Amino acid sequence: MKLAQILFVFTNVVYAYQGPIPPPPSGPPPPGLPIDGAVVFVFALALLYGVIKHLGFIKSKPKN
Repeated sequence: MKLAQILFVFTNVVYAYQGPIPPPPSGPPPPGLPIDGAVVFVFALALLYGVIKHLGFIKSKPKN
């Protein structure tokens, strides 16, 4: 019985020490943000670079 009272007091102290409750998280961002187009552009650019390099138009430097 004594242990339950001590745990109850410590629980209340910890709850009081935490301060005010933070606001709930905001909703997800709207679709179609400007960064979406940039990510697709960079991905397409990297894919195009890989294809061109694979076909041999861009030579990599030989290792010494």
